[in-house]
Amino acid sequence: MMNETELKEKLQKLAQNGFRFAENEDLSEIIPEMLNHIGSTDSYLRDDLIYSAFGTWILRYDVIDHEKLREMLPIILGDQHLLYRIGEQNTDSVFRRSFSALLLPLLLISHRSKPFFTPAEIYQIKEKLLYFLKNEKDHRGYIPEKGWAHAVAHAADALDDLAQCTELNNNDLAEILDVIRSAICIQDTGYIHLEDERNITAVIAILKRQVLTEKEIIRWIESFADQTLLINAMPEKLVIRANVKNFLQSLYFRLQWELGKNEYETPINQTLHKINLFSKPEDG
Repeated sequence: MMNETELKEKLQKLAQNGFRFAENEDLSEIIPEMLNHIGSTDSYLRDDLIYSAFGTWILRYDVIDHEKLREMLPIILGDQHLLYRIGEQNTDSVFRRSFSALLLPLLLISHRSKPFFTPAEIYQIKEKLLYFLKNEKDHRGYIPEKGWAHAVAHAADALDDLAQCTELNNNDLAEILDVIRSAICIQDTGYIHLEDERNITAVIAILKRQVLTEKEIIRWIESFADQTLLINAMPEKLVIRANVKNFLQSLYFRLQWELGKNEYETPINQTLHKINLFSKPEDG
């Protein structure tokens, strides 16, 4: 097994040549080492070398064959990666979980280009990813000296690509929306690193599938007020309102910009009015 220093030296040499591998070199030897160190607190090793190498090999050079990607999947979704010490707060375990989640978009983009996952494997990704978001308690974004944790944002990136998989039906997409709402409606941390925008990207991917009814989407939007109004203690009351307000306001404009229309303008406006502590009561 390689230690971090050995792996960094190996990947640095590869990075100097655009992560190209010599024909006589075997990727299968280095991939387990990269997965083992995916949660390193060294942001250069984690982000610029390990993750960048995976992205290059999977999406640019297409040198990791589909069978190998399928072999990687249960490892990524397992207790030593995506679910590693799930529920912990303010510990370094978040990096392993978060960057395992960020590997999933690479696999899903490759799958959508030329399908190789079975429907059961796509559903396994969905179940594990939703479980992850429901149980992830470390909501930090950028951590000084260690870099991006960003577990919620990375999971949202995975949901974006997962939602585009046609193996998922309307019930699956509704489940994803519900988990996104739960991830936004937190009261312990105010999101300040564009977590709202990353989740909205997943929402728009769902809307583009056009398999959920307008009524279902409206009910989902209105449910943000229901969740928010349950919290009355200070300062939690303000934190959840800020998170929901930022999300819905961003959603309002992103729908207009990316879909060319916002047919949900009224329910978004009404929901924002309900949770705003400074809004006047509506007439009637």
